[in-house]
Amino acid sequence: MRTAETAARRRRLILRVLGFGLFAVTAWLVAEIVRETDWPAVLAALRRREAADLVLIAALALASHALYGCIDVIGARALRLRLPRRRVWLTATGSYACNLNLGSLVGAAALRFKLYGRQGVAAADISRMIAISVAANWMGHLALFATLPLWGGLAVLARWTGRAGALGLCLVAAAAVALYLLACWRAREWNVRGYRFRFPRWRLGLSQIAVAAANWALIGAVLQRCLGDGADYAATLAALLIAAVAGAAVHVPGGWGVLDYVILKSLAGSLDAHRIVAGVLVYRAAYYLLPLALAALSIAWLLRRAPPSAAAADEPA
Repeated sequence: MRTAETAARRRRLILRVLGFGLFAVTAWLVAEIVRETDWPAVLAALRRREAADLVLIAALALASHALYGCIDVIGARALRLRLPRRRVWLTATGSYACNLNLGSLVGAAALRFKLYGRQGVAAADISRMIAISVAANWMGHLALFATLPLWGGLAVLARWTGRAGALGLCLVAAAAVALYLLACWRAREWNVRGYRFRFPRWRLGLSQIAVAAANWALIGAVLQRCLGDGADYAATLAALLIAAVAGAAVHVPGGWGVLDYVILKSLAGSLDAHRIVAGVLVYRAAYYLLPLALAALSIAWLLRRAPPSAAAADEPA
């Protein structure tokens, strides 16, 4: 008993130290950005943005969130959940917006359990839905990452890892996607500590990855428009993919500080620093805050308009 209590205390201590370390890293990155940025130039760049351009950016951002919702729609089909597609899509988009702003524990997990549970989906199926969606999203990311030498070159990634390291990471990403699709093709099933994860059939798995990859590409287009004329799309998308990995590793809600710093350093030299900072601020407003406001409405509707009968699930395909 004492051994178990001691181990639990150690885990709590490690988590606290890790949390403090992540907070310190984030604070340092934000401080570096604040210290190095010409803020009057950033404000001037923001004032020069045209209304039509901001409307286009908002439309692209909302289109990306809408596309992300299709990942859950395909996942529900893979699990054979008898749910209205509109409700699945609204649940996915609302959870995604909360995930970006509040962290994965709130958006990807807690909110999905709340909303899908209210629709009568069993906890085990909600867990599988989350796992399939998260896996597909990152497989789409890795698919683009693996093909980076074909469409974007290695210059941006090589700034962080060197050319050999960049090529090695692309090969690792390609292997991960290939193994995932192989597991889908063979209908593999993983059992980890009593939790059963069954890969979707390869057609559905491939469809999810294609949607996710298209969504990441669209997010890159949003960021490019936020950075303004002169921003290279391939370099911008490469910087975004790197920033996403860094944000996931540091695990700070919204990637605050991390995403901004990585994009700033990745694109340094190709654009003025104040333009990059101004573009990232516009990106955060359009891709993070605007969808969050709309998500509040969709979540409220889902909570008020629960389906009259519980959704049932067949054995996953």
